[in-house]
Amino acid sequence: MIKDYFKRIYKGIKPIELIFWWGLRGLMIYGIVESLLTIDPNLGSMQPLQMLANLVGMFAYEICQMFPKNTFPRLLPHQFQHITIIGFFLASFGGAYLNLYYDLPMYDKVLHCFGCVEAVYISYELVCAMQIRDKVVCPPKIAALAAFGVAFVFASGWELFEFTFDQWFGGDAQHWDLQKAIQEAGGNVDDVFMLIPLDAERFESRFAIMDTMGDMILNALGAVPMYIFLRFRPYRHMGKNNINKMIEEELLKTTKEQAAV
Repeated sequence: MIKDYFKRIYKGIKPIELIFWWGLRGLMIYGIVESLLTIDPNLGSMQPLQMLANLVGMFAYEICQMFPKNTFPRLLPHQFQHITIIGFFLASFGGAYLNLYYDLPMYDKVLHCFGCVEAVYISYELVCAMQIRDKVVCPPKIAALAAFGVAFVFASGWELFEFTFDQWFGGDAQHWDLQKAIQEAGGNVDDVFMLIPLDAERFESRFAIMDTMGDMILNALGAVPMYIFLRFRPYRHMGKNNINKMIEEELLKTTKEQAAV
């Protein structure tokens, strides 16, 4: 069973793709270990815990292949992990471990925009996988709209992850502890509030909710252009990759075989 699993997940995957995946995973593991060995007593263990949670996400394709045979996650192409693994890596290794959220201006804003571009792409692949599983034809524009909606489920899910991480594991992803956020930023208040355009003196008490809502706005700014792109170029519903055509041909073939019997 285990042998068949590994044979299945690595079928069709090029060596360079595996090197890419494991290179980023290796850096993440290094960051987790190094963070555990040098834990800041004031910040606690939230950084390695957050990185560990994101490391799990970097195995999305392998996890999908654990699902039963007739489920749509098994039908996702391995190429989707090229995008998801970059997202998890940039968010955790780049943002948390390298502290780029504070050291690099606009890093958080750009990452959230990219994250929802990624979410619309993944959602589109999910819709296509469902089509293949159910053998149902779907107009490209409907598939794009469905992807757009599911992307916001993922975006909301990320905010729920941040809330859960803060609530039950002592993290501060949503910056409830303003002093801790300032400490992570190297003591510079301006670097903290640079992430959110608001008056620091007036809105300090609202910083956590502004962080979350600011993220949601940025998610929309990333999702809308990707949705428009898929409306005009639904790459899985055109040319030689047209899954609607493949499904129609398969259904026609099945109908002819049943008629012959």
